[in-house]
Amino acid sequence: MRLLLPDLTRFSLRARLSGGVVAIVFLTTIGIASAELYFVKRNMQATIAEEQFERISAIADAVDQKFLSRRTLLKTFGDSVESHNFTGAESLQDLVMQHKSLREAFDNLAFIDAQGEIVANMNGAQQIGKINVKDRDYFQGTVASKAGVISQPFKNRISGLAQVAMTEPVLDPEGRVAYVIAAFITLSEHNFLGELANVKFGKSGYMFIVNTGGIIVDHPDKSRLLQHIDADGVPNTAADRAIAGFEGASEGVNRRGVHALYAFKHIRQTNWVLGAMYPRQEAFAKAEQIERFAWAGALLLTLLAGGLTFMTVRSQLAPLSRLREHMQVSRANSAYTPLEEESGQDEVGDLSNTFDSLMRERRAAQQRVQSSERFLRDVTDNLPAVVAYFDRNQRCLFANKAGLRMQGRTQADVGRMTMQESLPDAVYRQLEAQVAKALQGTPTRTEGTYDRRGKEGFFECHLLPDVRDDGVAGYYVMTFDITERKQAEMRSADSERRLRGLTDNVPALLTELDLEERVVFCNGRYLAWLGIEPASMMNRHIRETIGEAHYDVRKPLLARAFAGEVLSFEQTAQLLIGERTLQTTYLPHRDADGAVVGLYVIAHDVTDLKQKQRQLDALAREDALTGLPNRRSFEEHAREAMARSRRSGKPICLLFLDIDYFKSINDSLGHAAGDAVLREFGRRLKESVRETDMAARYAGDEFVILLEGVDGIAEAGIVAQKVLAAMRPAFHLSGRSLQATASIGVAIAEEDEDLSSLFMRADAALYSAKKEGKNRFMTAEPRTRAAGSVPWPRQEPSSA
Repeated sequence: MRLLLPDLTRFSLRARLSGGVVAIVFLTTIGIASAELYFVKRNMQATIAEEQFERISAIADAVDQKFLSRRTLLKTFGDSVESHNFTGAESLQDLVMQHKSLREAFDNLAFIDAQGEIVANMNGAQQIGKINVKDRDYFQGTVASKAGVISQPFKNRISGLAQVAMTEPVLDPEGRVAYVIAAFITLSEHNFLGELANVKFGKSGYMFIVNTGGIIVDHPDKSRLLQHIDADGVPNTAADRAIAGFEGASEGVNRRGVHALYAFKHIRQTNWVLGAMYPRQEAFAKAEQIERFAWAGALLLTLLAGGLTFMTVRSQLAPLSRLREHMQVSRANSAYTPLEEESGQDEVGDLSNTFDSLMRERRAAQQRVQSSERFLRDVTDNLPAVVAYFDRNQRCLFANKAGLRMQGRTQADVGRMTMQESLPDAVYRQLEAQVAKALQGTPTRTEGTYDRRGKEGFFECHLLPDVRDDGVAGYYVMTFDITERKQAEMRSADSERRLRGLTDNVPALLTELDLEERVVFCNGRYLAWLGIEPASMMNRHIRETIGEAHYDVRKPLLARAFAGEVLSFEQTAQLLIGERTLQTTYLPHRDADGAVVGLYVIAHDVTDLKQKQRQLDALAREDALTGLPNRRSFEEHAREAMARSRRSGKPICLLFLDIDYFKSINDSLGHAAGDAVLREFGRRLKESVRETDMAARYAGDEFVILLEGVDGIAEAGIVAQKVLAAMRPAFHLSGRSLQATASIGVAIAEEDEDLSSLFMRADAALYSAKKEGKNRFMTAEPRTRAAGSVPWPRQEPSSA
């Protein structure tokens, strides 16, 4: 026993030592396993978080590329519209319907005028003129900044769908916003994210988008669109951190109390945050499974626990390690090659398949971007303009064929040459100040000259700043050759100067009014006649130029003229040379369709013409030989006298005279003697009647006297006697004297008798006086006795 004691002691010691070793090994294995599991689990969680952030970053890049390509397409389309000067709503509608690429990129696109009215619409004309969006932030922001914006999400007033709008201004030649191009993206449609919308994180994880205001832009639950992420009152601390600016992966709890791994990435083109929610129990299921397996092996195989655990962990992590290595290699290479080995049906396999799908989508997005870039280059290369982009250092990052050809450059020079190097010195000096404005964020437009094959050419250059969140990144340049237009403008200006010289020398006041009765043209006669500078009348209402009183008189005439009637009237005006008579004509100005679009006003000075007309009128009513009224004047006066007689009830009396033996005087002494007798006879006749009576030469040697307001035949006889007495003295002619007497027929107008009848009765009385021996007067019988028979004259006492 004593001999066995040492052996037992040694055995016991060995046993204890073995047990201690085993315990040490067990404890060591447990410690090592615990530490290994801790670091493996932590590394695995970090790897999963990093992979999730890499996936969400790649998706954010893809979304950025989508926005950038759409923005570039919209910018190119807007520049094309601006350069072609499309102004009519009909032409804009046709232009929108022709661009299929716009329909592929956007759910809808509309042209909005400066008042907020939709004038053209990609989804049809039914909304044109019916919707006004001037209160929308994207419209107001575009008009204020004259640059494109991406709007906050909003609800469409027609469809009720959640949408965002991308805008681009169209500027007129004066730099004002003529139209706003608004392209709409429906957030609930799959074409917004494309295949990216199908990306999943585990079995129940999902992807969502919020803006920096906390409004949900995209979410698997479409009912949450346009709601605040904390709308239900349960804050999401992880999302709140991302909205505040955090990027990366973190853990959090969603509104249903699910613990999840979140990853966030900001989208550069917008104020959006792209987020991914991966439930923790799914994200770290593999790590927890590995931990359980490792602890079970440690308990069952104490001595081999450490090694077995290590081998198990390594074997389990090998696919994840290979996947991580593959991810790092794929990030460094531009081309993507899928893993050659087949993925397992576990979380690592799910990660591998998801990463492979994501990278394929990224490659497809890159191909679409390249296709979009090729399309953009095809468009810009075929534009009749120089198109380029320069960064803040004026280094050229893009130029179309026309821009490269200008200085004999090639595509290899893009990225190396500056704007000053790419342009002739004379041209660059003209644009230097405009470049400074563009780099300060102000869109500019300027015109200049250049050497065009040895002759002076003209160009128009537009510089649009590329404004981003951190400031102006660069500027776009679009330059057009406007030589032909400029030459046409100069020819037009020369023609206008010649026309102005012609109209200024026309002896009339020339004015043109628009439909608002404003003066749009007036010639230089206003200065010569009225002392008014024509420039002071331009764009003023006609009321201000002619005065309120004159305008009130002309207003009805202006209304008739604007209705299409040609009007002419005379007016008296006080000119610098005195009071003159102006004849004014209103001529409606019509367009090609016949609609009145303005009014021409022509005012001639007709003062001299009116004076000559009055002189001619007097001559037309006066006998040139005797100076007495002629037959025409007498008959007009006689008709007026008969009208007065009928009103007053006082009769008129007609005396019909001729010179006795006048034909013998004419034949024997000649026409000169006859004219002298007629002149003297007319002078004596005029002196024989009252100023209220009228004596006239009727024809040849026939004369008439019209007496108004006579009391009877006796008063008429006194006048006849006076005439016969006036003719009694001898007529003294050159070299001789002679006697000339007269015969007179007297007729008093009866009630309702016309002038013709009165003449017939007076003529009959004259015939009777001639028959009775001349140098006497006879009165006509009343119509009742003379009707149907030869007049029977009755002789009155005479001096013959």
